[in-house]
Amino acid sequence: MLAAFRPELSAQSSGMAGPQKITFGDMRSMGVRGVLVYCADYGFSRSIAIMADRWADDVRLSDLEPRLVCSACGNRGADVRPNFNWDIKEPIGGMGHR
Repeated sequence: MLAAFRPELSAQSSGMAGPQKITFGDMRSMGVRGVLVYCADYGFSRSIAIMADRWADDVRLSDLEPRLVCSACGNRGADVRPNFNWDIKEPIGGMGHR
């Protein structure tokens, strides 16, 4: 499960600079309020769906990626994507849902 947020780290200091993604404000303007977070260790496919209300509108999804730490394997880095299915009552099958 990915949960730890390390605000003291930046994308530059972690060496994990990548393409910039949309801002949380852009995402919310499309009616999306949650994100899917995937562990950077793609071999194990860990993921979690979380509510995105805690981040300001001007923060980019890509700003968070190097700051997240997987609580299962301890790897730093993640892929953060809008969760377009946030309103669905029944979780979609796959990793991260119980």
